[in-house]
Amino acid sequence: MEHASFAKPEISLGFPPPFGGSQRLPRHVGRKRGLEMILTGDPVPASRAVELGLVNSVVPAAELLHKARDLADRIIRYAPTAVAACLRAVTRGINLPIDEGLAVEAAAFAATVPTDGVRDGIQRFLDRSAGRAR
Repeated sequence: MEHASFAKPEISLGFPPPFGGSQRLPRHVGRKRGLEMILTGDPVPASRAVELGLVNSVVPAAELLHKARDLADRIIRYAPTAVAACLRAVTRGINLPIDEGLAVEAAAFAATVPTDGVRDGIQRFLDRSAGRAR
């Protein structure tokens, strides 16, 4: 939403960010930007949060639910096993060295191969390629 803001206000309460906040934020937005947010506790407006990559987009409040549902609809049209595998691979692999991340990805891929989602997805692709909509 246009009027949303984001902050790491823990310093105003006298303690550092817990639960990985002091580690994840600087890795995501960069050391200097992360430290500024952590050390000042200042809120970041939505427009700046987009620039920093904290959020994907900013929409007017009246469009928020529609945009969120649209995103959800674009995701749930795919096999749940594939969606879950993607989430696991990215979540587990993002902070690993690339070779370890690739191993996580390979395991996620291998786990989905025997599923109905893969069979159905490949069949839809083949049907479209042959001009037969399914």
